[in-house]
Amino acid sequence: MEKREYQEHIAKRALDGNMLCVLPTGIGKTPIAVLVAVERMAQKNGKVLMMAPTRPLVNQHRKTFEHFLKIGPEYAVVTGLVMPEKRKELYEKNDVIFSTPQTIRNDLKSGLLSLDDFALLVVDEAHRAVRKYSYTFVAKKYMEQSRHPLILALTASPGGVRYRIDEICEKLSIENVEIRTRDDEDVRPYVQDVEHDFVKVMLPENISEIRAHLEMAKDEKIQKLMTWGFIHTPIINKSQIIGLQAELAKKKSGSSFMAMSFLAEILKIDHALVLLETQCIYALKKYLEKLQQDAQAGKTKAVVRLVKDGNFRLAAELTEKLYNEGKEHPKIERLKEIVEKELSADARIMIFAQFRDTISKIREVLSEIPECRRVEFIGQAKKAGKGLSQAEQIGILNDFKLGTYNVLVASQIGEEGLSIEETDSVIFYEGVPSAIRKIQRAGRVARTRPGKIIILLTKGTRDEAYYWTGYHKERKMKKILEGMQNKTLKGFG
Repeated sequence: MEKREYQEHIAKRALDGNMLCVLPTGIGKTPIAVLVAVERMAQKNGKVLMMAPTRPLVNQHRKTFEHFLKIGPEYAVVTGLVMPEKRKELYEKNDVIFSTPQTIRNDLKSGLLSLDDFALLVVDEAHRAVRKYSYTFVAKKYMEQSRHPLILALTASPGGVRYRIDEICEKLSIENVEIRTRDDEDVRPYVQDVEHDFVKVMLPENISEIRAHLEMAKDEKIQKLMTWGFIHTPIINKSQIIGLQAELAKKKSGSSFMAMSFLAEILKIDHALVLLETQCIYALKKYLEKLQQDAQAGKTKAVVRLVKDGNFRLAAELTEKLYNEGKEHPKIERLKEIVEKELSADARIMIFAQFRDTISKIREVLSEIPECRRVEFIGQAKKAGKGLSQAEQIGILNDFKLGTYNVLVASQIGEEGLSIEETDSVIFYEGVPSAIRKIQRAGRVARTRPGKIIILLTKGTRDEAYYWTGYHKERKMKKILEGMQNKTLKGFG
């Protein structure tokens, strides 16, 4: 293990009490866990439990521990794939257990496992420790059962709002916070330079025309809701709509059900606008086709009414026309140009896109570049018959590392956890409003050599709004955590 002062400092402070450690992806959270684990096993003669959200990530952590600690503790990976009798045996015989939180929760509930002799609980991707996620149950039981409890929570970002950070600290009984960024003095010697590049495009007139019809359809619904007194402003966002729907559902009156139906229409139009402004014509066309199929099947009154709307029908017809003419969002062509340029320097590229239909379109367009060996990297859930098992995901990452593929086109699954070390350039196909996701995407580049982050944005659209939302949340998160770093937190746990 390379001797790094900031890792040693954080590990030493972690021994003083339950800690939330916030470090950018790729600058060494797991080595800190190793340092703390060694100390706890030596000091308390206790066991270590390290949890991660997915089986591939659990296995990755075991490999890291084995790499750094050649002799000493006995390791075991315990997941739901292992039979209960065998799990019980593994818990008893091994010093360090790597597992998913769902498995630990189930075994605690069934009495198969007790955490009384575990002297350290490591919670990876700790930003998930909110609401009823399994981390929260396990952490509570650990603090109740362990004779010598200590929690080390690791994340690249706990989120950009104070209430979320406070919730994580409360659920994990956090007492101390340590944060580092790539710009901190003690971290800078160990990180590679990252070049940032923004590529902005304008919506062409033919796409702006579709947007105008969708906006008019949306405005009509909003005006009706304002006339009925359900809303008092024409500006309402997705979270406000969902919150209002929940309130109306409790009233169970005819007028409130009608208002909920109109709100459902607005959400559908809003999603179409997101696809139009930030994604591609192909993704929009697929979505509009699904709405028409749902309407034919009479799925909801909202969708039946929406597809009959004059402006909505015009938007659908214009979308179909553009698709048939082979026209696309300008970001698609610019992305192709960027990939061609980057590949000429023999780079490995990772492209992030929000939606699977966009990922499919990107993969298709990149097939026109002779030297581009691209592959989709998506989640397990089967959508339109497509999805990758965890074994397939690991296989793709190994092939990317070996050079079988040189362009990875990834959904959100590529943002979290798994080590992707050989990336030279990361391309954001769209802006993201989440501080967590922005930081995780950026952390996929410049791990072992200088790298580049390229962000595609459509001017005057949700793209720019999403980017700046994520940017400001990230800055706010750093300010909050730096304020918490020098204080011992009271009132949690």
